[in-house]
Amino acid sequence: MAQEERNEKRPENFRLSHRSRNRITSANSQNHVERRTVSEVPGAGRRVDSEGRQAGGRQTAAGQQTMHRQQMAPAGQRPAGGRQTAAGQQTIQRRQTAATGQRPAGRQQAASQRPAGDPQAAGAGRQTAGKTQSRRASSEARWARWEEEKYRRQKAEQEQQQRRTRIIIITLAAAVAVLAVALVLWLVFGREKAPSEPVAATQESQTKGVSQTDKKLSDADFSFTVPVEKQEVGTPGEAKELADYEGYAVRYPTIGNETIDGAISKRVDDMVSVFKRQVQEMRTDGRTRMTMAADYESYQTGEALISVKFNIHKELPQADQAGDSIETYTYQMSDGAELSLSNVLTEGYLELLSGKTKEFAQAQGGTLRAGAAEAVDTNFKCYTWNEDGLTLYFPGGTLIDGVSEVLSFTIPMEELSGYLTMDLTGNGQAAQAPVSGNVDPSKPMVCLTFDDGPKASTTGELLDILEENDARATFFVVGDALKGSSAEELIRRELALGCQVGNHTANHKNFRKITDEEIESQIEGVNDILKGWGLPATSTVRPPYGGWDNHVRDVVKYPMARWNVDTLDWETKDPEATIQCVLYDEVKKAADGDIILMHDIHPETIEACRTIIPELKARGFQLVTMEEMFAAKGISYEAGKVYYSSGDIRTDFGE
Repeated sequence: MAQEERNEKRPENFRLSHRSRNRITSANSQNHVERRTVSEVPGAGRRVDSEGRQAGGRQTAAGQQTMHRQQMAPAGQRPAGGRQTAAGQQTIQRRQTAATGQRPAGRQQAASQRPAGDPQAAGAGRQTAGKTQSRRASSEARWARWEEEKYRRQKAEQEQQQRRTRIIIITLAAAVAVLAVALVLWLVFGREKAPSEPVAATQESQTKGVSQTDKKLSDADFSFTVPVEKQEVGTPGEAKELADYEGYAVRYPTIGNETIDGAISKRVDDMVSVFKRQVQEMRTDGRTRMTMAADYESYQTGEALISVKFNIHKELPQADQAGDSIETYTYQMSDGAELSLSNVLTEGYLELLSGKTKEFAQAQGGTLRAGAAEAVDTNFKCYTWNEDGLTLYFPGGTLIDGVSEVLSFTIPMEELSGYLTMDLTGNGQAAQAPVSGNVDPSKPMVCLTFDDGPKASTTGELLDILEENDARATFFVVGDALKGSSAEELIRRELALGCQVGNHTANHKNFRKITDEEIESQIEGVNDILKGWGLPATSTVRPPYGGWDNHVRDVVKYPMARWNVDTLDWETKDPEATIQCVLYDEVKKAADGDIILMHDIHPETIEACRTIIPELKARGFQLVTMEEMFAAKGISYEAGKVYYSSGDIRTDFGE
């Protein structure tokens, strides 16, 4: 169908030629581009342009009709169905020439026809230019605001992203920390727990000399290797506890004498307690083997003595606490009393033992350790009696340098016959009744006792005074004081001078105010230190502040020492007051069998002793230890009793 026919059938306003339609399409495309550019400017707002199109891109029906009319009508003519104004013609001309950049013909003609210098024309031009600049400035302002808003949005997004990143990092760090804490807690508490009570290993496994981690103990690990011929007396008994990695096994003899068996049982308990305390102090993950095995030798000498020797081996993480050690005890068969060498041998025996030990060391070909064979009791604390004589034992490293095993030799009985105080051979060679030391029971005696030491600056001076006057005393030591650098040297000197070392607890706590377990710990804390130095444990306890009652009496498994003369030297710190109390006070002054309380940590007390000790000797008193005094007076010194003096011994605290 021809274009003219189609136009005839259409309404007049919509009759278009192919050329007009093409022109409209081209113009609309360009106008569409212009409108999109303007609409993108922020804040441009919504408005309808001259063609009736809104800023949002939609075109009203009236706008479409107007545009069709303008496009179809030639310049300067009225479109069909309506009138065309001069302004409309100019608008059409401007739109038609917008694509080519040419000014409308009408405007060009008008410009050419305006006379030069026409003020009206110039004013109109300036007004038009001003409007154009204003619109351009407004557009640029809107664009600047949009750019600023866009920058703010981008910056806000960046800050929000940074906050999210920080939150993620903090969350991850917190999660890692929680996992780390959980891992530590699992390692400490979650893994297999160590046994609450330590238990033992075999001598066979112990001879390997190394702790075996992650190898659990079993009954097969326990065996004893001491030959039967070295177990002359007693029926074997056994104390044993077995857990996964910690354990002990102790074999001991049951003699059949109630007193001796009780004493041996006490020694076994002490041995086990020391081991348990060491395990508790050294335990880490609960999977390291810590063991103790002890077997015994027992010997009988005639009808007089029974000797027991424990061979102990420990596997512990701390090398200085591990390895082999020995303990020896000798008991009198008649009454079960524990005896020392001084109970069996007379004065001068130390020189004999010293000479024999030097001969033995020389025969070994090694280097004798300095002082190891000197004539002091502490060098000969390990021994057993048997039918052949006296056997001395020296733990590894204590006699000859570089020798780690236990060394021993026996002094034949015939070489000791001139030193014996009792018949050990059955041929009537007893010299005299066994009395402690050189105490004469027929002469008066007192016990000087000193608490709270040792102290380097004072105890040494007191020992000098005692040695000068051939006097002995009993020192009740405190565990805290034993930690001093010179404490071991002072204790060894006390023992070498024949003094007695008693127990005044680890931290000086009142027995009436602590638990039974704490009482035991306070006492054994001192004994552990002494045993660690290779010295004998204490055999008597002085309760701090003198605090005891019937319950404490039953808990403490040692004889307890009190006093009947209190000098109050700790309070007065006056040498003259202390001297007055001991020597001249009508009520308190020293008398036979008294136990006198002083403290070797105060310089004023040491100064008072420079007068007290020689004066007591001059008055005929023997200055002896507590054990010596009660032995000389024939009074048993045993647990369950509290000793105030030789004439005041109590078993009941009373009201």
